[in-house]
Amino acid sequence: MNLLNFKHSIPSLFILSLRIYQKNILAILFLTAALIAPAFVMSIAGWGETESIVFFLSVHVLEGAITLGVIGTAFGSFFPALGILRALRSPLFLMAVHVAILQYLLFITGVMGLTLPFPFSILVVSLWLGGLLLTSMAQPICIVEGVRGMRAMARSIQLARGDLSRVFIVVVISTILQFIVFALLFTIFMPELNLNIEPNSNEEITSYLAEILSDPGIHQAIRWSQYLASLLFYPFASLLTTLLYFDLANRQQVLNVDNLAHFSNQLFGTPLAENETDSSSAAEDVVEPKDVEIIEPESSDEDKAK
Repeated sequence: MNLLNFKHSIPSLFILSLRIYQKNILAILFLTAALIAPAFVMSIAGWGETESIVFFLSVHVLEGAITLGVIGTAFGSFFPALGILRALRSPLFLMAVHVAILQYLLFITGVMGLTLPFPFSILVVSLWLGGLLLTSMAQPICIVEGVRGMRAMARSIQLARGDLSRVFIVVVISTILQFIVFALLFTIFMPELNLNIEPNSNEEITSYLAEILSDPGIHQAIRWSQYLASLLFYPFASLLTTLLYFDLANRQQVLNVDNLAHFSNQLFGTPLAENETDSSSAAEDVVEPKDVEIIEPESSDEDKAK
């Protein structure tokens, strides 16, 4: 089965993403850890605001890196983690960061929309969620099609509109799984809290919630849950987004597998596509016949009479 031009059902997208993740788990975890390590160091150093921005950008750049990994796996026999890190020293990294910055600005716009009065907040948040859904494939598009910045975001919207229901189902299920993983991890690291408050005391509940949110133990639990979720689950979510992109691009007949084979060969040294090899070898196997005896056809009766 070809990873790039196989027509998936929605369940097969999840199954294949899980299989790739399981088969290449060590290489994928190494790649993920290398990309989110700068944000983690900033978190330990106490650079909270800078750390949150770098973490967001790193997670989205991871989607581009996983896209490179899927391409390398499709034409090679392994997930090229080291090759991806070397490739990110090229302009590919700047392109991925550019798209990630635009995705971050979109995210901030939605968060700011929550502070608007009703009903404007509902309108802005609805547009924001729709934008996150439609631009979810911007990183794979940036890597595969070489489209930069806003053009990658617009191309993702165009591609997603071709099969909006499929994109909606995949993204929503992936988001729900992400929240479940984060909640489970947060439960493990969450410190014990004293919840002896009166249920009818709204002021006491408000002040107690503020105290909980400012607790250092809660912040530490959130930090560990966030980074473990990014290490364990985000690579799977990135695989899912990447395979969704290839599925939609193949269905809309805009995917050029031969170009991707050459792209993978240049980055990771993987062999070229089998169809090119087969055709060239088949051409070499053709042998010109020698000493062919030409047999003249028998003369007809009219020719004999003449």
